[in-house]
Amino acid sequence: MGKKITISLVAYNGSAYLPYCLPSVFNQICQDWELVILDNGSDDNSSAVITEITGGRVNVKILPPEPKNIGFAAGHNKIIKERRAEFVLLLNQDTLIEPDYIAKLMKFMENNPPVGAVSGKILRWNFKYAHKLTSNGKTDIIDTAGLRLSPSFQITDIGAGGQDNRQYDGNRAVFGVSGCLPLYRREALKQVGYFDESFFSYKEDVDLAFRLQSAGWQAWNIGSAAAYHERKIARDESTGGFKVINRRLDRSSFANYFSYRNHLFVLIKNLSVADFVRYGIFISWYEFKKFLYILLLEQKTLYAWTEVIKRLPRLLKERQKIKPKSVKRWIQ
Repeated sequence: MGKKITISLVAYNGSAYLPYCLPSVFNQICQDWELVILDNGSDDNSSAVITEITGGRVNVKILPPEPKNIGFAAGHNKIIKERRAEFVLLLNQDTLIEPDYIAKLMKFMENNPPVGAVSGKILRWNFKYAHKLTSNGKTDIIDTAGLRLSPSFQITDIGAGGQDNRQYDGNRAVFGVSGCLPLYRREALKQVGYFDESFFSYKEDVDLAFRLQSAGWQAWNIGSAAAYHERKIARDESTGGFKVINRRLDRSSFANYFSYRNHLFVLIKNLSVADFVRYGIFISWYEFKKFLYILLLEQKTLYAWTEVIKRLPRLLKERQKIKPKSVKRWIQ
């Protein structure tokens, strides 16, 4: 009989992280899993590190490496569609997971069939201190406790940047879960069509959260399951006007481009007519401020609109399949 969980790791130039991440997986209390690894066009020695660390383990499968980066969405889809396990855990290379992380998520999923996605309480990992025996770089700063939706349809990570005072330790229904260490039910992924590979990278987890909601699947955050993540590109921690826009200055042009383009993809595919009637003024004002900023200070990102126009027929076709439903209950 096969394992219940496929752990999907899409590695990309992760040789520094893997000696920490992979042992934290091998030390899990729950061992009912197979780890499938795809090197996604790395130009460091990730493949050699993976082979060295995983050598001889029967529950590890290493796929042939990709010659170039095919993106987060396509990389995970390749693994997910190849395997047949009932559940899928996405493993980020820049994470540490506590020994009971998978066990706690699995227990909740098995006891709650309507739930399609769960994640734990993810805290920030200060990787430069990973070698410290006392802390391993673990912090008490929250990275994400689930996804929150604002009236402007901006997605933020619940609790991000705040101190962990055990305020998120319970089990809570959320709009969606971050792409950092989520556990999905395969049935739910298959029903909604897996990740949208046109996103390449950034906000594919947001798009999936909308589609799971429209299909009637629940998402939960399991606060007693802890893990740690080095956050390189922080999702907006505040919905406050120009504070959000100014944060773009700290990001790469690559991140800004795909983040903006994919945000527009999400709106076209998933914003229901009812929600646009209710929240259109907030959405329009937020999008106007962002567009003005990009027009004045980030002109390269404007090319995202050429892709939006080019892909519009496909996006509208996807929208017809999704039949977006109101997410009013999740607006905060």
